[in-house]
Amino acid sequence: MNRVFTIGEMLVEIMRTETNCPLSEPGLFAGPYPSGAPAIFIDAAAKWGLQAGIVGAVGQDAFGRCLIDRLERDAVDCSCVHRSARTTGMAFVTYFDDGSREFLFHMKDSAAVDVRHPADARYLAGTKVLHISGTSLTVNEAYRSLIYDAIGQVKQDGGIVTFDPNLRPELAEDRSWRSWYDPVLQHTDILLPSGEELEWLTGCDRADEAAAWLHEQGIGTVVRKMGEKGSMVYLDGAASVSAPGFRVDCVDPTGAGDIFNAGVVYGYLHGWSWETTLRFANAAAALSTTARGPMEGIRDLRSIRTFAGL
Repeated sequence: MNRVFTIGEMLVEIMRTETNCPLSEPGLFAGPYPSGAPAIFIDAAAKWGLQAGIVGAVGQDAFGRCLIDRLERDAVDCSCVHRSARTTGMAFVTYFDDGSREFLFHMKDSAAVDVRHPADARYLAGTKVLHISGTSLTVNEAYRSLIYDAIGQVKQDGGIVTFDPNLRPELAEDRSWRSWYDPVLQHTDILLPSGEELEWLTGCDRADEAAAWLHEQGIGTVVRKMGEKGSMVYLDGAASVSAPGFRVDCVDPTGAGDIFNAGVVYGYLHGWSWETTLRFANAAAALSTTARGPMEGIRDLRSIRTFAGL
């Protein structure tokens, strides 16, 4: 039985080998690297020894094998991953010196959107944590239906829901996402926002006001990701614990937030204090940025704890 489960898009990432090279210009690429926010999260969880599984879809092609091989190598249960006749989803990315990124996604008609409901109706049995990424809610109705059903099952069986809004700025502007997010927010136990997501979710300009508002809506724990500045947890609407970030030579920041999320879940399941949990999650996220590829920088537990001084 799986202790941690996630549902969402699976894709490979192909990136420029040099910075400041727009995708509109000829240039060199590296990859494919296994990617997709839910896949990055669950790979870290499994690599650290948690029982972990994912529902998603990949193609019956080399890129699909790239994804499945990596996840299964790290002990992720992929029995609920559909092998589609479509081509595996892809994301092309380039980085710029100012820290910005440019993405080009091949998702709409790819295997990434061709998710199927698992044949075993009890695939979530024993799940203690169901983790959802907001990007998965924007894919299509099939994903949203699966996610809403899974939340109901996990909560009924006594598990919790962790939710990373992972909200894209282009969606935040027209608020078309709200009807998709609300059914998840209503059942979220731990919210994991970053950047401007607290403001987008609540309309509050200040993080403490946003956390208080979310507490009134029933979300008792908000873990705010602040990049190099570290992280902060708000318990019952009030700022409670913070932990500083770690400075590293960043090569590829993609996926750091998802690995941070896995760190929080790991600490929760092991009964750690919030001080220890945040420090561990900050360290895991920072170390993950030192290698090219979203999953390539996921370190083992000993390396993370040593780096974090735990």
